[in-house]
Amino acid sequence: MAQTRLIGLVGGMSWESSALYYRLVNETMQRRAGGHHNAASILVTLDFEPLLQAGAGGRWDEVAGAIAQAGQRLARAGADFFLLTANTAHRFADEVQRSAGLPLLHIGTPTAGALRAAGLQRAGLIGTRHVTAPGFYRDWYQIHHGIELVPPDAADCAMLDAIIVDELTHGRIDAGSRRRVLAVIDRMRLAGLQAVVVGCTELPLLLDGAPAPLACYDTTRLHAEAAVELALATPS
Repeated sequence: MAQTRLIGLVGGMSWESSALYYRLVNETMQRRAGGHHNAASILVTLDFEPLLQAGAGGRWDEVAGAIAQAGQRLARAGADFFLLTANTAHRFADEVQRSAGLPLLHIGTPTAGALRAAGLQRAGLIGTRHVTAPGFYRDWYQIHHGIELVPPDAADCAMLDAIIVDELTHGRIDAGSRRRVLAVIDRMRLAGLQAVVVGCTELPLLLDGAPAPLACYDTTRLHAEAAVELALATPS
């Protein structure tokens, strides 16, 4: 089974989740192609600290510009399509895709497809405050797929954001934080939700192997698997 398209990835948001992407993409390729096959890819890693500072200061144009430049570098390096390895980065998905001149595999596309295949049009959402707040992320699912994503309450959103930014992006895996995140998911179950979208590319590092109270749709894994399927697809 031959790879027909070169995968591009914009990483560094954080590098821990970028490393997870790299592992998942290559595990998926080996599973699909067998032998010693791994995925041919190009990764451009951004420095996360300036992006965090710019976002905290509301200077989102700086964040968009840095991600767009990374997309352009992938295009020059020969990538056939690319991924943004962070949910929050998809705030600039259309802009970055236009700037790079490359097809972007949106992180929400495979997750929305999996939800619809399961007959779900409403699910919980966990992630950073930028993802769970009203706006680009939840709107994208509603506009493009008719799926309503329901965030936790304000206190839980703040707690999730702190766990992700202060712990997981530094590579800290804390058992107490895992219990708190699972408790958030359980409160969603008690509220009548049947599934939750894990809309953060670091949260899988914390939840891997944990018995969640609801079906979890892992955007990171689904995104990586979809990238391999696209890379293997017969060119039209």
